[in-house]
Amino acid sequence: MTLDVKFELFSEEIPLTTVAATASDSVLRVEDILASEHSRLVVIFWAESETFDTLETALDEAMVATYSILGTRGNRRLYRVELSDQSPTSYTEFVQLEIVPINTTITPTGFRSHARFADRETLAEFHGACEKYDIELQLDQIFEAPPEADDRYGLTQKQRETLLAAHEAGYFEIPRTGSLEEIGAELGVSAPSVSERLRRAQDRLIRHTIVIDERYL
Repeated sequence: MTLDVKFELFSEEIPLTTVAATASDSVLRVEDILASEHSRLVVIFWAESETFDTLETALDEAMVATYSILGTRGNRRLYRVELSDQSPTSYTEFVQLEIVPINTTITPTGFRSHARFADRETLAEFHGACEKYDIELQLDQIFEAPPEADDRYGLTQKQRETLLAAHEAGYFEIPRTGSLEEIGAELGVSAPSVSERLRRAQDRLIRHTIVIDERYL
């Protein structure tokens, strides 16, 4: 059962919290979190502000490898920030667990988030990762996502898209005619991200089909 979860994360080690603290006149809303072709974490977020000078100065001084502006709409600007190799791995869980940010704000102390989890097992994994990295997780609300958010095989939308892209590319054929790099180029993500999604998608397919069938034999 897909879950919508409202929660807060508290840790000074979460990347970009210093940016949010310095650019206190800006609201930073996460659009997506993914992995780059260099296997670094990438955060795409909208910044809402009357001026972006303070924000961009803070980004210049923050622990990021690169950043770029993807677009501007009025007093909103879309940023793509690639974190440095030294960044803590807490963001990695968003990528590996396929957590979908719905309304996630970067704050001076961490995250204030409404995000979608594939199921309670994924939420439990995320909780365990937060404990591992000494990040305080405060769960505010957990409720079932709308029916249209569910997939009959327990797949997230990204996992489903990746499986379909791999199938169309011939990745599952013998001999194989598509590569992780080609699939990643089509989806706009790195080859390691494609590999991670495919492994998790196949695991979910097995757990929602073969494992369930075995229980009722």
